[in-house]
Amino acid sequence: MFLGLAIALAVWCALDVQKRALVDPARPDLHMTDVTVYTEAGRAFFDGRDPYEVANLRGWKYLYPPLFALLISPLAYATPAWQASGWFALSALMCFGVYFECRKLLAFCLPSRGSGNERSGQTFVPIPAWLTISAAVVAGLPALNCLQRGQMGIALVYPLLVGFRLVVTGSSSLRWFCGGVLLALPVALKLTPALPVACVLFVLFVAAWAGRGLANRSSQWSHALWPTAGCVAGSALFLLVIPASLVGWDKNLDYLHTWYEKVGTKVNDVRTEDFAENVDSPRNQSLSNAVYRCGNWVAYQFFGGPYEFVTGKFHGLMPMDAPVVSQILLVVRCLALLTPLGVAVRAARSRNVLLWGAALGLAAVATLVVAPVARGHYFVLVLPAVLFVPLWLIGCGQRGAALRAALIPAVLIAAHYLSVDYVGRVGVLGIGITIWYFTACGRIVFGRVAVQPDAGESKAIAPMTRAA
Repeated sequence: MFLGLAIALAVWCALDVQKRALVDPARPDLHMTDVTVYTEAGRAFFDGRDPYEVANLRGWKYLYPPLFALLISPLAYATPAWQASGWFALSALMCFGVYFECRKLLAFCLPSRGSGNERSGQTFVPIPAWLTISAAVVAGLPALNCLQRGQMGIALVYPLLVGFRLVVTGSSSLRWFCGGVLLALPVALKLTPALPVACVLFVLFVAAWAGRGLANRSSQWSHALWPTAGCVAGSALFLLVIPASLVGWDKNLDYLHTWYEKVGTKVNDVRTEDFAENVDSPRNQSLSNAVYRCGNWVAYQFFGGPYEFVTGKFHGLMPMDAPVVSQILLVVRCLALLTPLGVAVRAARSRNVLLWGAALGLAAVATLVVAPVARGHYFVLVLPAVLFVPLWLIGCGQRGAALRAALIPAVLIAAHYLSVDYVGRVGVLGIGITIWYFTACGRIVFGRVAVQPDAGESKAIAPMTRAA
């Protein structure tokens, strides 16, 4: 099976992905990959140009901290087609890695009852077919988008899952420390995963304080402190040490300052500068843009408002540019940012590792709600939530709610990719995933505690009593 997938991916890369990286100055619209954005910025780090001002053929600029462009800069010496192929191969390997990490996590969280080898985590309760299909859709469509267009979403999910697994399944301070280091990596590549990483660390400290982690209290605090130390060390390593070793300490600090000024300070309203290139596009399904598009569409269709596609800083104000809309959205985004705290506290005070994974996943979804830009391929971050939230609900005896929790994100993402010009136009994915997110968080925070299933219920998922 894996050999067949590898062959299919290689054929797809040769017939489609490489062609999207071809450079034709007369037809720049044919250049449809982000890889050249990263490689051009990587080259600029070493030839004296401003890496945040250089652009690829389409005029797209680099928006992330220095590390990613520096790591991918060796590809700049290849032709654009081979640059795309190289990143495609790395991303495909990480896709396989994500699959195996999910298997390892589920094997740990769902040991087969009475099998005699629960500690090994090699066998586990069968997962419903509908959950497998939903997870495949939620992860597969954005991942294929990442592979085709050379985006970096998979490179964020993979270290996030590996780091979480080491922190959760580790039984030594070294594994916990390494898990913390790996959790820092996706944050250094792109700031988006900072919220789920912070949520994991918060869960560890609350669990230690509540005495709900390992067998003795000193080990519980070690389980919180070692991953945190690893995360701090990893942040210093990935943001400062490695980039400084390549471009120099002072230059790296200058680049970080430039990134903060040009990108970090624009996170509240990217529409004022449009630094992220066409942020009003239907492909941007952040809550802010989804509401913006939906409101303008309603005004155009039913109240004689201006055509909603005539947007951007060079045009006049649209109905949804009203200050009250921004104020309401700011309140909702702040609530979305704070809601994971309640989920994390509930997870920390339980011994259910599934709930720890749900806290991680929902915090990742929160970034899509809070961030001003969340294009379709960003939604690969929904994968952990679609795995862990339904499994926890099944363990609580809420199989119907679990089915809805798994299928709704899959339907929203599939509809967006199948008909982005219509569904994306009215912000269905952005608004829908926000409602799903608040509903899932509410079920966890205010729902009843997971119950121990009957011994004869073979497909029920028992709440974990094992230390994380």
